[in-house]
Parts: sequence; C-alpha cells; structure tokens
Amino acid sequence: MAIQDTFAFLNTEEFGVTCQIGGGSNFVGILDSAVDVIAGGVALSREYLLMAKTSDLSSASRGTSINVASEAYTVREIRPVDDGLFSELLLTKD
Repeated sequence: MAIQDTFAFLNTEEFGVTCQIGGGSNFVGILDSAVDVIAGGVALSREYLLMAKTSDLSSASRGTSINVASEAYTVREIRPVDDGLFSELLLTKD
C-alpha cells in the first residue's frame, strides 16, 4: 500500500525536527542517534541517522553541511529507504 501523506511520519509535534541544508529551505526529518558497543565492549560509538523525504534531500551530498534541530552536522553517506520515497543520511556531528 502506497503512503499518501508522508507528513504523517514527519510531524514536529511527535518525532520530527526542523532541518536545513546550507541556506536552503527548511524541511522536517527524524534524527536517530543510536549508540553501539564496539571493541569488545571497551568503547561506545554513536551514529547519527536522519530520515527525511528524498525530495527534501536533493541538494545533499557527501561533505554537505546540514543543520538538524539547530545542531551542525556533515553528511557522510546517503541511502535510499525501500521504494526511495524516504532516504537516510548518515551524519557526523561537527
């Protein structure tokens, strides 16, 4: 079943946060910052993933600066999700 209203997933009253790539328009994304245990349990690693509509991420590429909820990040990788309506950005916190 196709998603008719993508904004149902990107609601700033729930999980969505305001984002901006460079000086472009604002859009809404969902930031996930999972922590992984690495090096045999000796260290922790945090990954920042931003999910948003692919059409809102058209100006993003590796090395692009992006503000997410007023925090500065740099794009490391762009990955489409399922049918490509949404994409994930793997980010590094500046």
